[in-house]
Amino acid sequence: MTFNVQRDAVEKSFRNYISNYDLNDPQAKLKADHTFRVAALCDFIADDLGMGGNDKDLAWLLGMLHDVGRFEQVRRYHTLRDGLSINHAELGADILFKDGLIERFLVVKKEQPCKDSWTDDHELRGNAEQNSLSCVSSEDYLLIEKAIRLHNVFLLPDDLSEREYRFATVLRDADKLDILRVNVETPRSAIYGVQEDIFLEAEISDEVYETILQCRNLNRNLIKTPADLLLGHISFVFGLVYPVSVRLMQEQGYLETVLQFSSRNPQTRQRFVEIRKAVHGYVEKRIREGV
Repeated sequence: MTFNVQRDAVEKSFRNYISNYDLNDPQAKLKADHTFRVAALCDFIADDLGMGGNDKDLAWLLGMLHDVGRFEQVRRYHTLRDGLSINHAELGADILFKDGLIERFLVVKKEQPCKDSWTDDHELRGNAEQNSLSCVSSEDYLLIEKAIRLHNVFLLPDDLSEREYRFATVLRDADKLDILRVNVETPRSAIYGVQEDIFLEAEISDEVYETILQCRNLNRNLIKTPADLLLGHISFVFGLVYPVSVRLMQEQGYLETVLQFSSRNPQTRQRFVEIRKAVHGYVEKRIREGV
């Protein structure tokens, strides 16, 4: 089944959409930058996995659309923390597929495979010109919604098809990789809404600490302190599915930078010593075994 993703048109439509928001707001700006980086990472991971041209384009498209809900979240609630506002993945999927924003990016071909040259006479809605809209099959249209809606869940549901699982995990890996970059390049106050002095004095809660030492992805429901928030992002390394993603996380260096968190709290400093040992051991084992 073929389809046609018009990357230039998708980027133009995305830029037009986010121009309605205040990109001078650091939280909105970081999510705009994050979007393009996640799309590029989806492209890279898909290529490493041997995904073909059309599938590689679809993976890239998921990266471009996955955080649409963040901009409305920031406008309404002035925070990027879902626990203090709204589930941004659900919001983004609703904006795209219930409110109709997806029609600026895609037209779905329900009866026949999409053609490389989209010249048929169809009724197309939205703001894009007919020849600039990407075309996807009805099956992949549903896959896009599902992958976006699920990209931030703690665990993926067991009933995904093999194809759905592949695209959902490519997107989730790419998202996790770039969130660590954000932690290095963006003030923590902009990411978490917590002043730096409070961050530096924070303790790590016991249950969060034990979860990290066990090399398990951290359920956000366990988070109680500002230091726990940081560890939630560090724990993303334990949720990476593909060996290429683990390798990229090590090569980028952002994980190591975050692990060197300079806390003023004696307990937190000591716990980070053990956390670094656990994370280093986990990453080295995955790279060594190639799994």
